[in-house]
Amino acid sequence: MIPILFAVIYFGFFSVLFGTISIRKQRNAATGDGGSGKSFFTASGQIGWIAFMCAFTLAPLGGGHTTALIEQQFGMGAAVAWWGILGGGVFVPIFLLFIAPWFRKLNSRYGIVTFPQATEKLFGSKMKVVNTSLSPAGWLGITMSELLGTATCIYALTAGRLAFAPWCVIIAGALMLIYVLFGGILQASYMGVINAIVLIVGAYIAVSVAIHNVQDGAAGVYAALAASGNEWHTNIFHLTPVVLMNVAIPMIVQHVLSVSSEQCMYQPVMAVKDNHSMRRGALIGGLINTAACLPFVILSVIAQSIPSIAADTPLLAVSNLALQALPQIMIGLLIVSLLAALLSTGSGMLLATSQVIIDDLICPIVNKKPGDKGYLGISRGCIIVLLLACLLPAMKVSLLITLFMWCFAISMPIMVNYMFGMCWRINRKAAWITVIVCTAVNFWWTFACPPWAGLFTLPFWPVAFVSLGLGAILLAVMPGWEKGLLRQMKDMEKAEKEELAALKAKMNA
Repeated sequence: MIPILFAVIYFGFFSVLFGTISIRKQRNAATGDGGSGKSFFTASGQIGWIAFMCAFTLAPLGGGHTTALIEQQFGMGAAVAWWGILGGGVFVPIFLLFIAPWFRKLNSRYGIVTFPQATEKLFGSKMKVVNTSLSPAGWLGITMSELLGTATCIYALTAGRLAFAPWCVIIAGALMLIYVLFGGILQASYMGVINAIVLIVGAYIAVSVAIHNVQDGAAGVYAALAASGNEWHTNIFHLTPVVLMNVAIPMIVQHVLSVSSEQCMYQPVMAVKDNHSMRRGALIGGLINTAACLPFVILSVIAQSIPSIAADTPLLAVSNLALQALPQIMIGLLIVSLLAALLSTGSGMLLATSQVIIDDLICPIVNKKPGDKGYLGISRGCIIVLLLACLLPAMKVSLLITLFMWCFAISMPIMVNYMFGMCWRINRKAAWITVIVCTAVNFWWTFACPPWAGLFTLPFWPVAFVSLGLGAILLAVMPGWEKGLLRQMKDMEKAEKEELAALKAKMNA
């Protein structure tokens, strides 16, 4: 009962508090971006650097950095933590220092607010439709993984009394809905600051208490694993070819070439006050992102050393460890820490997918822009529908990491085309060929992986090779290309400055 009360008080209090504050600020915001409507997604550009840093840093955490790594540790050991280490050390700085500023330039010059709109600017309206139709499928897959992770927390909070599926999954969906439904991105950003603190502090305290409470402490964990021949699971530097090819290298490439296309990455970018506030937290945010995954991997290692837990489902390892090795108040703190990561990512995915579907699919089809109240109502209705669409498939997923890899591979050719189009050349025919071929390769490798694939069984690998290789070759040899959009904008800025200088000279004359 104590863990449940702890979680209810924590999320109930802060959700209501920040939801009330964010609704009030939305109503008082300037109506230029939709006031109480579109500010649900953009917060009217009023988020400061600390709230932005926490909102962005927590966005790619969730199930990928927590429950998926808990699950994968059972086969790969503590070295799976390199997924999170490289996420913070490589992806966060690259995105905040380079990719995000590109998007803000597109917004300031062309009024672009969603990633599909950016692909439309580069490759035309049909590509936007494909992006709007295809990418949300991948985003919903990731939302399912966050739902499953949240369900493991509900399982722990109820001490295993409720069946994981369907009841824990259903309750997790309701919790995620309450978390995001009222205050939008502003509420999620405020919650992100508190969640980041609770996530880091709570998880590391749980690690120290769990090690103290298991038999013989850290030495006992090592001895138990050594008895089964798994002592290498405690070594974070045990970088086998499997770890390198399935965790470390895919993390870098997939996050830069796939996660960078997710709208939930750009919502905080559009909500932050300015570029300086966005870049200011790049280093600290990267460190938070890195530090957040380590305690959950350590807890999974401890859990594996306990035979009764090791024999159960790996996804429930940390929940079972909490029930066996932690006092009631610590169970509440640990589960709230885990929920902080899962709900931040899950809510971000729901918000982002809803915004893209409304702005880039529903409104163009009906050829009508709703008013502020109508937009807000449609947004909330869309979030409910999306969550319901995730519930049933989430109960059937058996392995989270497989779901992640498939979802990432869907977005990769779109992001690769986008990066080529921004930095090098734009060729619509080349972009279409790359997307079609890569989508076919992704489905082939996912559902009929050839036996000769070896270490390249993840669909990420062939899609990465094809999107980068084929995309570069086609851009190099096919005629009809234009200069990259960044170069075009630079030329336009130069021409505008020259025109302004000429006008001033004419006025002075």
